[in-house]
Amino acid sequence: MAKQAAENKTAIDGLFPLLRELRTRAGLTQQQIAEATGAGGAHGRKLIARLEAGHVQNPSIRLVLSYLCACKATSEDLTEFLDGYFGSPMPVPTRPIRGPRIPKPRPEDLALLALRKEAAWWNLRRVIEVMLHHELNGLKAKPMSKERKTVADYGRKVFKILYQTRQLRPVLRERRLKRCRAWAERKVVQADVIDYLGRVVTELFNDMETKGELDWLPPTEEAKHLMLLSPRHRIETDYDLCRTEWMARAAKEHEAREEARKPVIEAALAMLRSSGVTGNRIGNYQGIINAFLNVAEATQPGTAARERIIRDIVSGHQQSYIDQALLHRLAELVFSLRA
Repeated sequence: MAKQAAENKTAIDGLFPLLRELRTRAGLTQQQIAEATGAGGAHGRKLIARLEAGHVQNPSIRLVLSYLCACKATSEDLTEFLDGYFGSPMPVPTRPIRGPRIPKPRPEDLALLALRKEAAWWNLRRVIEVMLHHELNGLKAKPMSKERKTVADYGRKVFKILYQTRQLRPVLRERRLKRCRAWAERKVVQADVIDYLGRVVTELFNDMETKGELDWLPPTEEAKHLMLLSPRHRIETDYDLCRTEWMARAAKEHEAREEARKPVIEAALAMLRSSGVTGNRIGNYQGIINAFLNVAEATQPGTAARERIIRDIVSGHQQSYIDQALLHRLAELVFSLRA
């Protein structure tokens, strides 16, 4: 770089001694030339001295012409100097040319990017939870049990390790996976379950990485909406999915049980009406009918448990407005239809 600067100086180095000769011939000092060019003071004199020595790189045309005019240079002197000045090669820059300035991202842009990345991770969590639920159902794991929760935690840990070690050395990933397996073994998870779930999670991760799904970022508005929710409501875990399925199954079973009870209840109400029980008095027997139905569904015919519960129900309804003979007839009807 210093060599290039020296070459740039020597290209027009021979012109500047001519300035000193013109000043000496005019009988002027460097200070007088500085004042004539408008650069008075000690700084101006030093500038003229450096100009005559050829130490001013790329001096302006105005400075050179002002110097020549102050020396009252002739037309021949002007022609000689300007021809040499303008005919010299352009200096080669000693510093590398800077590229275009890239604006730094604003703090709010960085915050939105971080928000979208966090939302993308929660979207990946949704995918892994659905996959874990499907695989654990295939393994016949008991829904909402402690053992199932431990196995699901192992699958989540494996996926998180694979995601966090994408840019790290493979040896670090293997080390963390080995510690995760040791954790599962301490929780008394079967070895074949550990191997199977680890293989399935790894295959899912590799497939998502191949398709570019791990680098996908959700739109800003979608990310904002997701992150406004509490962490508990951003995803449905395997436990939540099991509970939803259990509630749907329980509701379906309840609906089927109510449909099966309808003919029995209608027959019991018909018996009450035929016995002269009407109006508000029927309500006194509806709870008893439901109690008999519960006993019929929970016990087997002829068992001691059923007989004992029936006696308890009858003894608990000894009120004057309850016909005991009708009560026994209702019991026989319910147990005959709901055997």
